[in-house]
Amino acid sequence: MGRVYFADRATSFVQKFEAAGIPLLCFEHPAAHSADAIAVDSGGAIYLANLHLGLIHLFFPEGDPLRTWRVAPQRNFEGPFIFSIDTDGRIYVPDPGGARVQVFSSRGLLLRIWRILPDASEKAAHPFAAVADQDSAVYVGDGADGRILKFTRDGVQSAGFKPPDSGDVPHLLGLAAAAKHIFALRGFPVRLEVWSEDGRRELIDTLGGRLSAVESAAYLAADAAGNLIVLDPEARRILRFRAHLDLP
Repeated sequence: MGRVYFADRATSFVQKFEAAGIPLLCFEHPAAHSADAIAVDSGGAIYLANLHLGLIHLFFPEGDPLRTWRVAPQRNFEGPFIFSIDTDGRIYVPDPGGARVQVFSSRGLLLRIWRILPDASEKAAHPFAAVADQDSAVYVGDGADGRILKFTRDGVQSAGFKPPDSGDVPHLLGLAAAAKHIFALRGFPVRLEVWSEDGRRELIDTLGGRLSAVESAAYLAADAAGNLIVLDPEARRILRFRAHLDLP
């Protein structure tokens, strides 16, 4: 991970920290005031998404604005939203209302659209997360039924998995891919699930109950060393965990 980025809508500042909490960068921009998600590419460029207006704002690593382009707007969307950039610079942006994922070039040109099919019960998909790993896969989180869908970078679905628990599956709140694993936050109450790339659930953890009071949202990031960063926006705090896994 090395670096952690936040967009503070209350102050309109974007902040960058070491994983240990040491501040490295802070800049102010109006786009941060209405940001619904933040992502960073392999070169350190910073992306802010405004869902309601359907905009992606791109900044140089030092915080200077570079360009803005349009994506599918989500006028009535509420809840978590996660987009990502792969190692080749392609940007994966979920469209919850359209049951699809939009793929853009690094210059903001629309390259392709992936349609996310309904689940086995014909419930329409509601993709809110599109997370590219360091290899060649993209994981899509479906907020409608809690599925995690695995795609190739060309948009071919290669797997799909969800908890084998009987009854209703807890809401999917966050998704991250690192260290040959997929990390998912579900709630409520909040719990962490760790999945293998082939869809085996290897771990369920309550994170020591530290997020037991969370009732609306929590956000997750992970790195190749097994470090997990969880944002608790209700308490305005950052929690850092270490996943003890068989890492590559």
